Amino acid sequence: MEQNQMYLLYDDQCKFCCAIARWAKKQNTDIEIWSVRSADSKELLKSHGINFIDLQTVYFVEGAVHVRSRAAFQLLRHTRFPWRWLSLFRFLPLPLTDFVYNLIAKNRYRWN
Repeated sequence: MEQNQMYLLYDDQCKFCCAIARWAKKQNTDIEIWSVRSADSKELLKSHGINFIDLQTVYFVEGAVHVRSRAAFQLLRHTRFPWRWLSLFRFLPLPLTDFVYNLIAKNRYRWN
């Protein structure tokens, strides 16, 4: 695992999450897309001090580990125009953006 590499760790049992992962790879082929359940993902997160993996959480690793809405905004920073502009919402308060993220995470299986 390279130090400056980008990793998107997602729930590969969720069709909605899989669609987002495929979209992300099309946006930026430099992003490594891994199932959060994989041994490599677990090892990567463990190397950053994360021992418990929450399947309701998306992880974006780029030097540091970003979770939930911060992971989404970090991912968006590495996408093409016009999607990149959505990363500006990262300046909103974290409780607000994580609230929206959690609503989406809670309902994602309904959208399969």
